[in-house]
Amino acid sequence: MSFNDDEAFPRGGHRQKNDTKKENGFKLRTSDTEKQGKDLFKIHSNVSDALQTKEVKSKKRKRFQEEKKQQQKNRKTQHDKDDKEKVTDITRVEQLSYKLITPGMLVLACISEIYDFELRVSLPGGIVGMVSIGNISQAYTDMLHKLTGGNQEDLEDLKSLKDLFHRGQIVRCKVMGITFSDVGKSSVELSINPVDVNEYIGMVGLKHEMVLESCVASVEDHGYVMDIGVKGIHAFLRSTAAAAFIQEYNAGSSLAIGQHVTCLTQLSDAEKRSTDVIRSISLTADPAKVSKAVFEFTDKVGLHSIVPGTIVEAVIKQVVPTGLSVQFLTYTGVVHRTQLRKVGESTKNYTARQKLKAVVLHIHPTSKLVSLSLNKMAFNQFASVTPSRIFPGILVGDKFMNAPVTQVDKGRGVYLKLTDSVHAFASLSHLSDKAGLSAVTPEFSLGSTHKCRVIGYDVMDRVVMVSMKKSILNQQFLRYEDINVGSIVKCEVSKFRPDGLSVKLSGRINGFVPNIHIADVVLKHPEKKFKKGEQIKCRVLVCEPEKHRLLLSNKRSIVETTLPVICSYADALPQMLTEGVIVHICETSLLVVFCNNVKGLVPRSELNRLNIRYPSRVFSVGQVIKCRILQCNVEEQRLTVSLNCAGDNSFQKKIVKVPENFEIGKLVSVEVLSKTDSGLNVKILSSGDAAFLPKSHLSDYIEMCQLLYDAYVPGNRILDCVYHDNSTLLIVSKKKSHVDATQSGLMMSDFGHVQLGMMGAGTLKQVMSYGVFVEFFNSVTGLVPTRLMADQRVTSPSEPYKVGQSLIAKVTDVDTEKRRFLLSLRMKDVFDDSTAPGLDMLANYWNEYDYIRDAHMNDEGLLGQLTRLSVGDIVVTTVAQVAAHGVVCRVGEEVEGLIIRAHLADKACKEGDVLEAVVLHVDMLNRCIELSASPDLIKHMKHLRDNKYGEIKPDQVLKAEVQLINDNFILVSLKGHAMGRLAFLPARKHLNDIVETSQHTIGQINTIVVKRVIGGRVLVALQLQEKKEGRMQVLLERAASHKTDGSKNLHWAAAEVGQTHDAEIISLRDFQANVVIGDAKGRVFISEVVDKLQDGTCPLQGLQIHDVARVRIIGTHDVKTHVHKHLAITQPYRVKTFFDCSLKPSRVEGEGVLTAAELLGYQNDFKKDQRVQAFVDGYHSNCLWVHVTPTVMGKIHRLNLSEDLEVLRNPTQFFALGRGYNATVLGKNNDKLELTFIGKTELAENDVVNAVITKVTPVDIFLQLPFGFHAKSSLPDISDKYKDCIQKKHHEGEIVKCCVLELNSVNMATVSLRLSRLKPASKNVITDAEVHFEHVQPGSLLKGYIVSSGSSGVFISLAHNLTGRVGCGDVSDDYVKDFREALPIGKVVTAKVLSVDSDNKWVDLSLLPRDTGLPDVVPSEHRTARIADGKRKRKRSQCDEKTNERATKVKKKKSRLEVADKAEMSDGSTPKKAKMPSTQKKVLKTKLIELKGLKGGKKLKKAKPKKLKKEAKRDSDEEDSGVDVASSDRKVLSAEDAEPVARLEVSGGFSWDNTFTAPVSIIERVPVESSSSDSEDEEQQSRKRPKTRLERIADAKQREAALYKAELDNLNTEKEPKSTEEFDRLVLASPNSSIVWLQ
Repeated sequence: MSFNDDEAFPRGGHRQKNDTKKENGFKLRTSDTEKQGKDLFKIHSNVSDALQTKEVKSKKRKRFQEEKKQQQKNRKTQHDKDDKEKVTDITRVEQLSYKLITPGMLVLACISEIYDFELRVSLPGGIVGMVSIGNISQAYTDMLHKLTGGNQEDLEDLKSLKDLFHRGQIVRCKVMGITFSDVGKSSVELSINPVDVNEYIGMVGLKHEMVLESCVASVEDHGYVMDIGVKGIHAFLRSTAAAAFIQEYNAGSSLAIGQHVTCLTQLSDAEKRSTDVIRSISLTADPAKVSKAVFEFTDKVGLHSIVPGTIVEAVIKQVVPTGLSVQFLTYTGVVHRTQLRKVGESTKNYTARQKLKAVVLHIHPTSKLVSLSLNKMAFNQFASVTPSRIFPGILVGDKFMNAPVTQVDKGRGVYLKLTDSVHAFASLSHLSDKAGLSAVTPEFSLGSTHKCRVIGYDVMDRVVMVSMKKSILNQQFLRYEDINVGSIVKCEVSKFRPDGLSVKLSGRINGFVPNIHIADVVLKHPEKKFKKGEQIKCRVLVCEPEKHRLLLSNKRSIVETTLPVICSYADALPQMLTEGVIVHICETSLLVVFCNNVKGLVPRSELNRLNIRYPSRVFSVGQVIKCRILQCNVEEQRLTVSLNCAGDNSFQKKIVKVPENFEIGKLVSVEVLSKTDSGLNVKILSSGDAAFLPKSHLSDYIEMCQLLYDAYVPGNRILDCVYHDNSTLLIVSKKKSHVDATQSGLMMSDFGHVQLGMMGAGTLKQVMSYGVFVEFFNSVTGLVPTRLMADQRVTSPSEPYKVGQSLIAKVTDVDTEKRRFLLSLRMKDVFDDSTAPGLDMLANYWNEYDYIRDAHMNDEGLLGQLTRLSVGDIVVTTVAQVAAHGVVCRVGEEVEGLIIRAHLADKACKEGDVLEAVVLHVDMLNRCIELSASPDLIKHMKHLRDNKYGEIKPDQVLKAEVQLINDNFILVSLKGHAMGRLAFLPARKHLNDIVETSQHTIGQINTIVVKRVIGGRVLVALQLQEKKEGRMQVLLERAASHKTDGSKNLHWAAAEVGQTHDAEIISLRDFQANVVIGDAKGRVFISEVVDKLQDGTCPLQGLQIHDVARVRIIGTHDVKTHVHKHLAITQPYRVKTFFDCSLKPSRVEGEGVLTAAELLGYQNDFKKDQRVQAFVDGYHSNCLWVHVTPTVMGKIHRLNLSEDLEVLRNPTQFFALGRGYNATVLGKNNDKLELTFIGKTELAENDVVNAVITKVTPVDIFLQLPFGFHAKSSLPDISDKYKDCIQKKHHEGEIVKCCVLELNSVNMATVSLRLSRLKPASKNVITDAEVHFEHVQPGSLLKGYIVSSGSSGVFISLAHNLTGRVGCGDVSDDYVKDFREALPIGKVVTAKVLSVDSDNKWVDLSLLPRDTGLPDVVPSEHRTARIADGKRKRKRSQCDEKTNERATKVKKKKSRLEVADKAEMSDGSTPKKAKMPSTQKKVLKTKLIELKGLKGGKKLKKAKPKKLKKEAKRDSDEEDSGVDVASSDRKVLSAEDAEPVARLEVSGGFSWDNTFTAPVSIIERVPVESSSSDSEDEEQQSRKRPKTRLERIADAKQREAALYKAELDNLNTEKEPKSTEEFDRLVLASPNSSIVWLQ
């Protein structure tokens, strides 16, 4: 944003003399004297121009000094003359007010209040502004957007406004807008965002030691990135530069994002001298430096560089009664008298031309007039400017009787003196209650005294705001802090809201009355009772001054109560009577609230002396109740109260009296009156008495209760209900089991009639960890312990049992003294193996279902559409979604259906497919239907025989196929003559049957018997009753046959190991059954129950307490028992011996008496591959821990649990406590057996096993295999289809299947994750086949993964045991900037095989486009074109000579050393095998690699390729070679073919350029084999005719051998020189080496 500086560049030319102008209340007059001699376009010289060089003559320096002294003398004379002729230009200094403030103005302000979402800021002139939470900083706003968007990441640093700011903090603000209300009030919207405050500065406006408002944008390791609001500037505050501020003003805590800090810019000397625009700047927050920083004048400074809070040096130009006119920098400013050094100070204490320091207070955006302050507190902008510090002892609401007037401002108000150091200001609106005052009246003349009251603070002007209005002087409260919780206040109704009533206590204090506190009764239309402006009395419930929150109560019983009022937990004394308001009701308790949010809990036992079953029917939210304090914990803030207190409570009026004809169990009919959350309010039709039908008593099925509750509407009649209870209310029940109990004798309604063996129908009341409570008629309640819940062991009662469930219980124990009894829910105690209970339950289920269906038949919504569908209907559906378990389809527009996989008949469905399906079930509760798309079922339903031949009659025996398994029924399709009909089989045999329906499966064929046909539904039962199989029946028969063998009188001493006895089971534990043999006790461990264990079963479930079984004693064990009768030190415990017994038939029924060794020898002797029984104890540390014997534990690693991946991913869901499995012994480790549940015990190659990924690297995946093996999988072995960075699709901890490729001796393996390896028999699509070294041939194209790239080349993984190398020259035709960035690890590339070394398994590859026929693998941004010695274009012949050249070089690779030795031997020397240093070997190896890649050849001057004549026929040898090197771009030229290059040479042909060219002398000395004769005629003939292909190849071989030998000679520094050329070369290489000169 541009800034118009009128001071530096005035528009319209020279101003006229004595031109008077008034802008925004400031009267300005410009004198002619000030205009004279002023150069508006004076250019200040730079520092560099002012510097004088040392070569300046002394005469010029002396003349310059004389001229400077004369100028100073003239300036002083002119200044004195101006003072005499000066004309006053300011008549009045106006103070900032709502009329002068304008948007865009920058103001220095102080934070007065901090709220949750805004800041209250005090401005000069008593103006108050608000800063919303969105105008703090950009970084803080971004974090708020993340929070509101649901992104909770990286929000730990988000602080509240109270953590970022403190009261009294000085901040710089920008006025964003001003809103004027109808009542004359104005609101000012401000922003402290540095982007707004420092908007006008710009990059050119930043100077050294400039005070700026900055905000923390991010927290870094060594400091903070600060937001200074200047675009393009990066500001940083180092931790050392912020240490002083943090320690002194931030309580030692680090700065947080959004926190504002006043900082000082720091520029280096180089940045000060530089004329370039600053891009980054350093800041300091040292309070000492910031407070003393004075803005210095420079030639480029503008008004846009000055912000509020800047300290400047000013000179007083003029003194007026209302303030000062000062000159600072090149601008004019004003100081109002409220901003002088002292409060109430007169301007007479200041004189013209007086120098002083001032702080910029605010800048007007249009007039550019700057207001300044001499206030000392404004200089230290880090200190807190709080009212308690400026006005000690002065509080809002304080009254002063005689305050003298010290100053009168007729247009604004009067100033008063309260104390010697505190002054006050009363505005015109607060001088009198009269409205419309435009000026101060004479009664407030100077020196007059008045009565006033403090109403606020103006910390920026250092005055107290007071009022002289009588209405304010007589007000009770002026601030929230003065209001006491629990007190009675008068307030005025101001506004009606949906949630309550808004009231006003005074002009500054507002309150709120919630709906539940408006009156003692609930008012639907409170506006009809209360009128706006009406005065009401209320009691203060909550007062939070920091939030300006005040909650009141207008309940008459609360306002006029005479009981003590509790305002804190400390006020709650035991046995105290008080009154509270109910705010929450549940079935077990009430929550009562008192004043100041003190809450008390009323347990159900303390509701009343009467047994209140349903508190919601007696109490209501908002009800006032009298209660008694029972106990109070002040520290934990827990309060317990009771309603059992003297005096009648209002709730007792709701307790219904029992009618005379009331009788528990009597059948009645009721009519629905209304609904509540817990049930139905009904009326007894016979007597008209009010009653209550709980929701849980609508049906025996819990899911049906909600559906029936929704179906009943007021006016409906419900028949066949039964009186259930009369405690405080008449309770009726509609449960079918309760209605039938009144006729079948299962009604239990009086504790006095409870007897052993009695059975009754009840409702589950409460579920505990030790059992469940069952409630019968008339609130008779009994306990069912865990051991009597079911025939099977129940570990968690909350899983099979739910509150409200209907049950049949049998009394097993009665305690008449304590009036309690025990019950049993076991099926064997209450069920007689009849099919009638299950059929009755199913019939009742469908009766209730039909009622619900009829009730919603006329609905137009989704529920109405569902009721129009019936089981067996054939519908057309559209597939909406395909999932793993099936498909979700849509019938019509709204009805959704589900077809599981078993009902799809292997159909491959996709979204949008249209299917024909049969309705199996209409689920009203979940608002969906279940369907079947089986073609056979649809066919049978369409061809249903609806005649006498297809008629179904009771007692018919048919075959049936299971189609649907529900919690309440099993749907089957009938076979035979009833083909196409559906029937229902009870899923539960009894109300107490909690066995899951997993015994049935979809598609299972059963033989059924038709039992009932009701309303078109066929109810059937299984033909064969379930026979009792297993060990339980055998034990019972054996116990019956041994009742008289005298075992009951057997003593412990008479029993011996190996004998068989009858034992009685006295208790069951998780892993053993405790038995008693006569007087002796013993145990049967879980592994000694059965010989053949079925996986996943628990042998102990076949046993029951008090059963008698034949056992064999197999050993003993000692148990130490601590008994208090024994001595504590010498005999602290007693040792008891117990028998170890076995129930295994193989042991019990064995012939003869077994010896102890034979019985106990098995326990500690385990061998590998031995099969044992293992029983689950728990899962932790990636192992399943099991019991094998009473003394031996075993563990199964996670990978040895199963072959199924789902089992391995969630082991705890498949292996329950106490379940047994057959395991195989792997070994023994630390007295624990290593076991496995899978068949194998060893790992072999080509095995497919499960594995856990332990680590994923860019080039490998590491896995853990079964049996302690670790494995690695390379990138090509992950998938049959190569993808870039394919390893990223796997993660640590993932369980996968893999195939073992190789094994070694250190438990390491190489594996493959390819699907073709895992399932070789299946027809898998293999996009990228595996690569084997035997099949790699030169010229073939292979795909692989890049595993390394760098200066030494690119390495490509082709297989787990094969890696190829691409030389740097074979990567791209262009120059590659960075191989690692251009070719990242994991990238899939296609390369051409150049050569294969079978001995070392080396493969040389090429990625060049001309070799692979593919685009360049290096992206264009990572390569540049090669340019050397002009433009060189690569050409390629039709025969691909390059490939043949490289193939020839590979074949010559092995014989190169021999060629070099022969070359030396031809000179008459013997080749030496001297050892080279390691560093020299590395250099030699690098040179050989470069030579192999022909890098040196690339740098040579290339000869122009000659056109060769195409031969008509080629020999087979020539075709095998297949390469023509004549046109290769890597062709190494001889000395004759090379172009002459100007260079400095020495003897021996040493080259001084960077490239290496074999010297001519070396090439000439190397003997070259040639097929031509030595005669000159033949040589001439060969030169005349073009060389054949074989000749060209031979020439290339010769040149290559020569270059190879020359390179070896250059690298071998240990070789002694044999010629002057070699010696010269050594000297040039090491001229300072004495060893070389000695040679």
